[in-house]
This record gives sequence, C-alpha cells and structure tokens, in this order.
Amino acid sequence: MNTKKGFLKRFEIFSFILSSPLRCLGAVIVASLLFIAIFAPAIAPYDPYDINPVNRLSEISFTHPFGTDNLGRDVLSRMFYGTRTALFVGMMGVSVSLLMGLILGMIAAYCGSIIDDAILLLFDTLRSFPTIILILVIISVVGPSITNIVLALAITFMSTYGRAVRARTLSVKEEDYIKAAEALGARRLRIIRSHIIKNVVGPLIIMAGMDVGYMIALEAGLSFLGLGVPPPTASWGKMLRVGFDYMLKDPLLIIWPSIALFVAVAGFSLLAEALRNFLDPSVRRSVKGSLSAIRSQESIS
Repeated sequence: MNTKKGFLKRFEIFSFILSSPLRCLGAVIVASLLFIAIFAPAIAPYDPYDINPVNRLSEISFTHPFGTDNLGRDVLSRMFYGTRTALFVGMMGVSVSLLMGLILGMIAAYCGSIIDDAILLLFDTLRSFPTIILILVIISVVGPSITNIVLALAITFMSTYGRAVRARTLSVKEEDYIKAAEALGARRLRIIRSHIIKNVVGPLIIMAGMDVGYMIALEAGLSFLGLGVPPPTASWGKMLRVGFDYMLKDPLLIIWPSIALFVAVAGFSLLAEALRNFLDPSVRRSVKGSLSAIRSQESIS
C-alpha cells in the first residue's frame, strides 16, 4: 500500500489521469495507437503491400479479419501500417511547427521593432489563408510526399504557436524575477533557457495535443484527394478513397478507416484535455481533494 501511495505521489500525472474514465480512455487510445505504430511489422498478419488479385474484395474471415481491398491486400495489415503514417505525420507536423513557432515567437518578443513587425506580418499572412487552402497550395508547389506533407502542416500551423509564444514571452519577461536576473548580468540565452521556455511550454503542450488529431485528419483528407502520401504507402485517407469507390460492393472498406480516424482524433483530444486540466491548478486541487477523501475512506474501512 505504501509503495502504491509513493508511486502515485511521485507520478502525479498518472493518478490525475486515472481519476477520470475519460482521461483513462484518452491515454489508453493514444498508448494503443503508439504500440500499433511501433510494432506494426510484428503484429500485422500480412505484408500490407502484397497484391493478390484473386483474393480481391474478400469478406471478413479468419484468414482476413477485416477482409481485403480492391487489390487483394489485407485490410487489417494496411490499417496497422496506416497508423504509422498517421502518427508520423501528426506528431512530426506538430513538433516541427511548434519548434518553428517557438523560435520565431521568442525572436519577435525579444528583438521587437522591425524584426517583430516582420515576423508578425508573416504570421498574419499565413493566418489569412484558410487552413486547407494553404496546405493544398504548398503541396501543389512542392509535390505530394510524406516529408512535404509534414512541411506543409508545419508552415500552416506555425503562426498559431508563434503568436502564442510571443504573447506569453512578452508577459513573462516583465516579471520581477526576470528583471532581477537581467540586473545580475544573466545572459539572455540563459534567461530564455532557464525561465522563459518552462513558462511557455505548458500551454503549447495542450495546443500540440489537440493539433496532432487535427493533423491526422488533414493528412487523411489530403490522401483521400490524392495529394497525400504517394502509393503504395498505407494511409487511412487512401483506404477511405478505396472504400468510397467500392462503397456499394463492400461498405466495410470505408467503415474501418473511418472508425480509426474517429478513435485517433478523439483519443488525442481527450488526452490534450487531460493535460489542460492537469496544468490548471484549480482542477488539480479539486482532484487531489477527491483522491484524498477516497483514500481516507479506504484507510478507515
């Protein structure tokens, strides 16, 4: 019992997530997706790129639990490999856009003047375009590939992170402890590394969690339109396209990737909401109080 209490005390975020069924669900979904993406080659029953025209559009069976597509490829195996594509694009897109926004936002906040105006103009220009239109324009220029999709998503979302970083940095740099550090001769890079970044990262993590699901959906949309990852790479969006074309013959072909997309977006949204609540002091105090009351009751009984 003492070991369990020590574990929960040390890993407070785990006890916070375990305190709510929805938070648990989000964490389980994301963990499951990561497991599938990492171990897809080991758990996929077939080669997802193995074409078998004789076995095309076969129904659900023990040999093919999700059936086969129009080229006779195993749908379950393609679902597993599609998870890798979705998570790679979503997580890499968020990571690159967050990094770009973090750098440009801090440069704008610290340099000010003409540099600040130029960076803000860049952010405003990017935000003036509808998200999907800007992504389509970038993909049309650089061509469809998994790297270019990540780049297009990063450029499109960069302004959102950059503005958030700039606003937060301008607020934090006026705090007394920052001014005291500057007065003591601390270098600007040290102040940024030791004080600014840790105060800026919290809100960015929440935004990033929400945007992973959004980017996964955008990648699927691009692949559905034929502007996503090139064939034969497995993608939920390409599976949706095939399912749409053969919807009357085999409606399950469009149902499986639709469920996967819904579950992935919901999982990352729930986990991002859990992180937002965890970083909110009032919510954390409320959950701590509830957990303490439950443990007190258990110890009495």
